[in-house]
Amino acid sequence: MSVLLLSFIGGIVSAVSTSAGSLIAPCFSRFEKLRQYHMSMDFALGVMLSAAAFSLIGPEIIKGEHLNWIFGGLVLGSGFIYLTHQLISRFNRSEVNSYKILLISALVFHNLPEGMGAGASLAGMSLDEAIPLQAALSIQNIAEGLLLTLLLQGLGLSLKKAVLGGIASGMVEMSGAVMAGLVLDQTLALLPFFLALAGGAMMTSVGLEFAEGMSLGRGVKITHFLSGLMVIPLTNFLIG
Repeated sequence: MSVLLLSFIGGIVSAVSTSAGSLIAPCFSRFEKLRQYHMSMDFALGVMLSAAAFSLIGPEIIKGEHLNWIFGGLVLGSGFIYLTHQLISRFNRSEVNSYKILLISALVFHNLPEGMGAGASLAGMSLDEAIPLQAALSIQNIAEGLLLTLLLQGLGLSLKKAVLGGIASGMVEMSGAVMAGLVLDQTLALLPFFLALAGGAMMTSVGLEFAEGMSLGRGVKITHFLSGLMVIPLTNFLIG
């Protein structure tokens, strides 16, 4: 299969898993308090960090090749998420629901580089490397799709509109995967860059969410976070 087609498939996997999380939201719609949502968020943060460390960045650094591309991707991915976070914080500082809006925006905007990583991994990695990452991203996307839908509902949207919003966020990942596929179709040399771009974005999202949570006095559910952190190692073990 062509590189572009493989990237597209990676985007479909991401979009479908995010949509699945949104579609199961009606089962959880009775929970209206924000702290209930974070059972999902803490697990998703653990999966994000696991994917970044064990699949997107770590293996490429261990190879010791293309370090300039890896560093550039890390900086660009981290900078994109940080600047987006700062911009949204500035505009929503006086809003009653500012934290919900900030979290929703962070979830949606980090989907673009994450989608790039999903598409790039399937297009350029071997299957034994790509499958654990795809599995981890899918698990994370289900949790994030659920969380995003519940947050949208908490802002006053109807359940139907909230679910549609969650599904639409999956399309952001699809677009990121297609963008990566178009570039990688010309040269696979940029694969480490796209993987690091996604990894940098995901690591920065995790760090900012922890910082934001602590500033609001919200603790982290350690068991949920550690469960997410073990997703990639466990998947590697089961597949291997």
